[in-house]
Amino acid sequence: MIDSPLSLGLFTVGWAIGWLLLWRPRHVPSASGIQTSPTDQRAPVAVVIPARDEAHALAALVEPLVAQQRPGDRIVVVDDHSSDGTAAVAEQCGAEVTVPPTPPAGWLGKPNACWHGASITSESTLIFLDADVRPGATLLDDLAAEVRRDPNRLVSVQPWHEMPGAGEQASTLCNVAALMGCGAFTAAGRRFGATVAFGPVLAVDRDAYLDAGGHADPVVRSMHTEDIGLARAVGASSLFVGRRDGTRFRMYPGGLRELTRGWTRSLATGARCTPWWLAVLVAAWIASLAGGWIAEPVVYPLSAVQVWFLGRRAGSLHPVAAVLYPALVVVFVVVFIRSAVAVIFRRDVTWKGRRVEARPD
Repeated sequence: MIDSPLSLGLFTVGWAIGWLLLWRPRHVPSASGIQTSPTDQRAPVAVVIPARDEAHALAALVEPLVAQQRPGDRIVVVDDHSSDGTAAVAEQCGAEVTVPPTPPAGWLGKPNACWHGASITSESTLIFLDADVRPGATLLDDLAAEVRRDPNRLVSVQPWHEMPGAGEQASTLCNVAALMGCGAFTAAGRRFGATVAFGPVLAVDRDAYLDAGGHADPVVRSMHTEDIGLARAVGASSLFVGRRDGTRFRMYPGGLRELTRGWTRSLATGARCTPWWLAVLVAAWIASLAGGWIAEPVVYPLSAVQVWFLGRRAGSLHPVAAVLYPALVVVFVVVFIRSAVAVIFRRDVTWKGRRVEARPD
């Protein structure tokens, strides 16, 4: 055991960094002050949902979207060659269904599906949603209004993560690190110019999307973190976090094994796209969690309280998981190392039954 002012000081620095990096998550502003009546209709939107083997999840997404659909809106599920009943569920819930061509050489499946969905629609605002998203009651209006406020920015939302299973709780630090690493929710606030995005919820003006090359951009179409590629192609992004009573998702219902595969696919790649100084600060915070309580056991409650508060900003963290936060740190470090190895040595990872390059050229 190390008992010294130096070790306590290092912990304090890392602990303080954690609060500053996730200082104030922002939520998508309500459009209620803009669309006040049926005579004040917004322009129609095209909702594109890339889906591969998502029959189990689609109803919870499509049915609420249909309920908030306005005249002229299109809800299109792009059935990415599923082997289950994805298309049937989508049609039963009221969505259009289309099947994209097989991804050409140099394309990954999700960018190919998104580009196909964008190409068969013509509405002025494009909204891309992952199949596991559970939309808030006014999500379409709110996203459309935010795009209208600044048509030259990509609007992106990280939904609030529902984690009912014990294994799903292990995703907490990955979620928190993703919010910290984007830089949009630091104490600096909007002064930080973000050029990353969150893949589950994206909204963009069609002209800005096409001018940037959309998902057909040579870099974007080959990235499994196509959301980050698209944000960089557009040039600027507005980032938000979902509310626990609003837009949510359940990422990895299969538990720890599915979680490990999913975050291995994206964690290190996201770190590569993070400004170096911000990546260092996130690492310093993780280090304070990993080593602070070993060097100074008295700080254990401080870290547990911090993990609880910051974790609840990202998802449904259970109090027991916060108390046992060293286990969350172990999962995060292991997954990050796996992801970094895949990126450095260009090892493929498997996702949705397809092999995906960890770092395409």
